[in-house]
Amino acid sequence: MTGADQHYREQRSRVGDLYSGLTDEQLGAQVPGCPAWTVRDVLGHLVGVPADVTAGLMDDAGSPKWTQSQVDARTGRPIADLIEEWDTTGPAFEAAMEGLGFLGWIFVMDISLHLDDVREALGLPLGTSPTDDLVLERLVEQADKRAPGTGSLTLSSAGRSWTIGAGEPGVSLTVDAPAELSRVLAARRADDAVRALDWSGDPEPWIPVLPLFREGR
Repeated sequence: MTGADQHYREQRSRVGDLYSGLTDEQLGAQVPGCPAWTVRDVLGHLVGVPADVTAGLMDDAGSPKWTQSQVDARTGRPIADLIEEWDTTGPAFEAAMEGLGFLGWIFVMDISLHLDDVREALGLPLGTSPTDDLVLERLVEQADKRAPGTGSLTLSSAGRSWTIGAGEPGVSLTVDAPAELSRVLAARRADDAVRALDWSGDPEPWIPVLPLFREGR
């Protein structure tokens, strides 16, 4: 099985390739998945994560305060400089991932979801790589842990299905693209937009519990 380090490295390469060709206008675009940030700001956060982790700067790790400090520390710096910083800190960060357990996969989820945040902001197709498929699996696993105590939900997309919760499936949600299902599970879609999807049965018990990272970035 490919480790978290390789998945992260491949996504880091994709981010670098994408950002290397962006215009100032594109870099200034607001990101719907992170409304307080621009496309440029997302890169500041992504570059700041391995820098802070390897430096042991983990107070309030994962909180909006922690992620915003990464953005603020890199405001105004050229994109090439940020990519160079990431190329410097990234390899050691990736090498340590094996010892981080599930936290290593959290970092893979973070970079993957933010890469799709940027793609969405730029009007580009969402990711379809094996890493994106794995992130969806992880998001489903986490949604299962938050499921209500009674009842179950069947999630379906592109010929794949998962059942979360306990008991006989009484509710189902079908989403055409796996990447769009990831957006739902990662709190990138408003509750009303989730309600408007293709549900069978009552969605209301599931609306509050499906999204991971509802309060974070």
